[in-house]
Amino acid sequence: MQERDLNNGNSTMKAITLLGVVGLVGVVALSAAAQGTSESDRTVKEVECNKQADAQDFGIHEYKRHRFVIRCIADLPQLGS
Repeated sequence: MQERDLNNGNSTMKAITLLGVVGLVGVVALSAAAQGTSESDRTVKEVECNKQADAQDFGIHEYKRHRFVIRCIADLPQLGS
């Protein structure tokens, strides 16, 4: 019984580590995509994306709104925001 619990703990730890790596890769990819624009272009794009986000109904979901704006600035597709 104890060996099975140990294996279950290892698989849980592997899943958590995998999620962390995927999250980190996503952040790096968004940063790299957003670096291709100049500061003035980025500001104009950011204002435009914030207007688009205001038109959406995110309610209390600020993280979804933030993710929408970041993906919009980087010209990435919106994945179920």
